[in-house]
Amino acid sequence: MSDKNASMQRRRFLKMSAAGAAVTILPLSWHTALAAERLDPNSAQAKAMSYVENASDSTHSAYKEGHNCANCLMFSDPSQAEWGPCAVFPGKLVAAGGWCNAWVTRG
Repeated sequence: MSDKNASMQRRRFLKMSAAGAAVTILPLSWHTALAAERLDPNSAQAKAMSYVENASDSTHSAYKEGHNCANCLMFSDPSQAEWGPCAVFPGKLVAAGGWCNAWVTRG
Protein backbone atom coordinates (compact mmCIF):
# COMPACT_ATOMS: atom_id res chain seq x y z
CA MET A 1 0.00 0.00 0.00
CA SER A 2 1.38 3.40 -0.91
CA ASP A 3 1.94 6.15 1.64
CA LYS A 4 -0.64 8.33 -0.10
CA ASN A 5 -3.27 5.55 0.00
CA ALA A 6 -2.54 4.85 3.69
CA SER A 7 -2.81 8.55 4.48
CA MET A 8 -6.20 8.79 2.71
CA GLN A 9 -7.49 5.74 4.60
CA ARG A 10 -6.27 7.19 7.91
CA ARG A 11 -8.03 10.50 7.18
CA ARG A 12 -11.23 8.68 6.29
CA PHE A 13 -11.01 6.65 9.50
CA LEU A 14 -10.49 9.81 11.60
CA LYS A 15 -13.42 11.57 9.94
CA MET A 16 -15.70 8.59 10.50
CA SER A 17 -14.53 8.32 14.13
CA ALA A 18 -15.24 12.00 14.73
CA ALA A 19 -18.70 11.67 13.19
CA GLY A 20 -19.42 8.62 15.34
CA ALA A 21 -18.31 10.46 18.47
CA ALA A 22 -20.56 13.42 17.64
CA VAL A 23 -23.55 11.14 17.19
CA THR A 24 -22.77 9.54 20.56
CA ILE A 25 -22.18 12.80 22.47
CA LEU A 26 -24.98 14.98 21.06
CA PRO A 27 -27.80 13.12 22.83
CA LEU A 28 -26.14 13.87 26.18
CA SER A 29 -26.90 17.56 25.71
CA TRP A 30 -30.56 16.74 25.08
CA HIS A 31 -30.73 14.34 28.02
CA THR A 32 -31.47 17.08 30.59
CA ALA A 33 -34.57 18.13 28.68
CA LEU A 34 -35.76 14.54 28.40
CA ALA A 35 -35.26 13.64 32.06
CA ALA A 36 -38.63 14.56 33.48
CA GLU A 37 -38.39 13.63 37.13
CA ARG A 38 -35.99 13.50 40.03
CA LEU A 39 -34.66 10.19 41.23
CA ASP A 40 -36.51 8.99 44.32
CA PRO A 41 -33.85 8.15 46.91
CA ASN A 42 -36.21 5.48 48.28
CA SER A 43 -36.51 3.66 44.93
CA ALA A 44 -34.97 0.19 44.65
CA GLN A 45 -32.43 1.40 42.07
CA ALA A 46 -31.32 4.35 44.23
CA LYS A 47 -30.99 2.13 47.30
CA ALA A 48 -29.02 -0.48 45.35
CA MET A 49 -26.51 2.24 44.42
CA SER A 50 -26.49 3.84 47.92
CA TYR A 51 -27.72 7.12 46.40
CA VAL A 52 -28.26 10.08 48.71
CA GLU A 53 -29.36 13.58 47.70
CA ASN A 54 -26.81 15.15 50.05
CA ALA A 55 -23.36 13.57 49.73
CA SER A 56 -22.39 14.38 53.32
CA ASP A 57 -25.30 12.17 54.48
CA SER A 58 -23.65 9.10 52.96
CA THR A 59 -22.53 6.38 55.33
CA HIS A 60 -21.11 4.19 52.56
CA SER A 61 -17.48 3.15 53.11
CA ALA A 62 -16.49 4.27 49.58
CA TYR A 63 -17.68 7.86 50.12
CA LYS A 64 -14.90 10.44 50.40
CA GLU A 65 -15.45 14.03 51.48
CA GLY A 66 -15.70 16.32 48.46
CA HIS A 67 -17.13 13.65 46.13
CA ASN A 68 -20.57 14.47 44.76
CA CYS A 69 -22.64 13.97 41.65
CA ALA A 70 -21.56 17.28 40.11
CA ASN A 71 -17.91 16.20 40.04
CA CYS A 72 -18.63 12.63 38.92
CA LEU A 73 -17.94 11.45 35.38
CA MET A 74 -21.42 9.89 35.22
CA PHE A 75 -23.11 13.28 35.76
CA SER A 76 -23.79 13.99 32.10
CA ASP A 77 -24.31 17.75 32.28
CA PRO A 78 -21.94 19.37 34.77
CA SER A 79 -23.35 22.80 33.89
CA GLN A 80 -26.43 21.91 35.96
CA ALA A 81 -26.11 23.52 39.38
CA GLU A 82 -28.86 21.72 41.30
CA TRP A 83 -30.26 18.71 39.42
CA GLY A 84 -28.92 17.00 36.33
CA PRO A 85 -28.87 13.77 34.32
CA CYS A 86 -26.78 10.79 35.31
CA ALA A 87 -25.71 7.87 33.14
CA VAL A 88 -26.30 5.49 36.07
CA PHE A 89 -29.96 6.52 36.36
CA PRO A 90 -31.22 7.09 32.79
CA GLY A 91 -34.29 9.29 32.46
CA LYS A 92 -33.92 10.64 36.00
CA LEU A 93 -32.37 13.75 37.47
CA VAL A 94 -30.00 13.45 40.42
CA ALA A 95 -28.99 16.11 42.92
CA ALA A 96 -25.71 17.78 41.97
CA GLY A 97 -24.79 17.62 45.65
CA GLY A 98 -25.74 13.95 45.90
CA TRP A 99 -23.61 10.82 45.77
CA CYS A 100 -23.84 7.11 44.92
CA ASN A 101 -21.39 4.22 44.91
CA ALA A 102 -20.91 4.51 41.13
CA TRP A 103 -18.98 7.78 41.64
CA VAL A 104 -16.01 8.10 39.24
CA THR A 105 -13.61 11.03 39.13
CA ARG A 106 -14.16 13.45 36.27
CA GLY A 107 -10.77 13.68 34.72
